[in-house]
Amino acid sequence: MTVQITVIGLGQIGTSIGLALASHPERIKRVGYDRALEIQNKAKSLGAFDEVKFNLPAAIEGADVVLLCIPLDQVEETLKLIAPDLRADAVVMDFSPQKTMAQKWFEQHVPAGRHYLGLVPAINPQLLEEPGSGIDAARADLFEKATVGIAAPSATPGEALKLADDIISLLGGKTIFLDMLEADGMMMTAHLLPQLMAVALLNATVGQPGWTEARRFAGRPFVLSTASIDGDTLESLKQTLLNNPVGADHALEMAIGALTHLREAVKNGDQADLEKRLRLAYDDREKWLNERHRAEWNVDIEKKNMPKAGDALKRIFMGERPKNKK
Repeated sequence: MTVQITVIGLGQIGTSIGLALASHPERIKRVGYDRALEIQNKAKSLGAFDEVKFNLPAAIEGADVVLLCIPLDQVEETLKLIAPDLRADAVVMDFSPQKTMAQKWFEQHVPAGRHYLGLVPAINPQLLEEPGSGIDAARADLFEKATVGIAAPSATPGEALKLADDIISLLGGKTIFLDMLEADGMMMTAHLLPQLMAVALLNATVGQPGWTEARRFAGRPFVLSTASIDGDTLESLKQTLLNNPVGADHALEMAIGALTHLREAVKNGDQADLEKRLRLAYDDREKWLNERHRAEWNVDIEKKNMPKAGDALKRIFMGERPKNKK
């Protein structure tokens, strides 16, 4: 039996999915759609899709699975447009950065008998430091050895979850199941906070006194530190933050706390405290990168050892890890 997968939004994620599924023609029919005709045609020329459609209803017709690979600010309108043409039992999987809001829109606009799943993607650890975005950065191995979270409403049937798990396996990834709020929290920490830090860095430097000269010397550290805002449109980032003010406030509070204590260490000339905080950051980055490249996660053990809120505050205020308790 052939499953039709329709991908809406043919940027890096959408086109990479099409490329990765190309080796399974006996199992999957790949249909692509993008509002930009030149992007759509390029995806087809790359061999990412068996067909591309020039209007949304035609792209949805007959689809068993619809993958939304679009910014959050386009999700509600897209759900309204595809709702009349979604077949019964179709599964809509969404890659946008806020699952609770996307699920709310889905329930408002899509008839009963169709199913929503939120996907929280990671990419191949070998590609973490490769630049690029959009269709030009699409690769068939984008999800190899990557973890993809599946956030499902409580009433989601097992068949829909199994279908999502099978698709992610075909992409080369592994799945972890999340609840909706957990998924939003992970996206805030791992995806949105880096973008907010980039915004803060740009606001604090560009146009400020001295920038006219400093801009000539802004190099790799500046580019890498600000590149994360290319991951979402301005409107998508704005909506995501305003739709989750509690999560955004918490993430910003933690970041401001860490910056405040760094500033105090420098201001007071506290060499020991400053070195402790810098060492913690260097060590933690190396440890995390090694874990990501190995992609060997023991989720059960990690959950048992998950840091408590007090431990997180200790890192910020004291600049040190909590001691192991016997």
